[in-house]
Amino acid sequence: MGEGEGVSAKGRDVDIQVHVPRQEEQDERTLGLPEPPEYTCYRCAGPLEIDGRLDEESWARAPWMGPFVDMEKGTPAEYDTRVAYLWDDAALYCGFWCEEPDVFGFETERDGRVGADQDFEVFILGNGTYYELEINPLNTAYEVFWTWVRPLIERGAHAEIDALLRARRFIYGRAGDDYDMRHGSFDWDFPGLQTAIHVDGSINWHGDRDRGWSGELVFPWMGWTDLAGESLQIPPGEGDRWRLGCSRVEHWRDDEGQVTRGRDWSIARHGKVQMHVPHRWPYVVFSEETVP
Repeated sequence: MGEGEGVSAKGRDVDIQVHVPRQEEQDERTLGLPEPPEYTCYRCAGPLEIDGRLDEESWARAPWMGPFVDMEKGTPAEYDTRVAYLWDDAALYCGFWCEEPDVFGFETERDGRVGADQDFEVFILGNGTYYELEINPLNTAYEVFWTWVRPLIERGAHAEIDALLRARRFIYGRAGDDYDMRHGSFDWDFPGLQTAIHVDGSINWHGDRDRGWSGELVFPWMGWTDLAGESLQIPPGEGDRWRLGCSRVEHWRDDEGQVTRGRDWSIARHGKVQMHVPHRWPYVVFSEETVP
């Protein structure tokens, strides 16, 4: 989907300016690959207890995407990873499962180096913006709200650019970076976000074998305003489509417990180790039907 293309709403294309980098701005390694899968997101069959265990009937009945593949090469990953979505009038729910014989994580500071641990990541494409969440097995979150600056410059939106630069802590992608001319603010936290992690085994103990770790993430619709702008309906309606990407950062340890290597896995092949490529994220299509 390029700049100026419609995002499907209520089963038809609507004219909104969702800035995914123009094709000439995209790394050629990420082009010409098989299309990411499309996922149907159903309504919950009942209330969910947000504890990371994924043991409600709705999760059992939901379709699950996976297994994840090597983000760069598209080859099978060493361990299984699955993700599913549900929704109701209050929120979008994301559930994930990571098979892992050695669960570990050390970062406890919010917006710290979560990606240096084993982590699970969710990206949501908005209207000229996108949101990034990373979470580790200790339930430590890392959040960034990204804005494409080029369209703001092209339309002379000086007040919006000035507001971005007033952020207390931010990342800015320079020309040639993987997130060229994108502003990433750490000041923005998803309103009402809930996260819960369950570890099936031990954590940070190298002397046993774990089954893995799972999580539940809750994104209340009241917090989607900055992503949706004025063009997208929140909550969504039948047939509305949003691009949501997920990835997993896997790290391995040796017999002494020292981290030896890492690899990134995703739902679809990206052609490079990089999540900031929204055209490689699956479409999540919302259905008014209760999960079958």
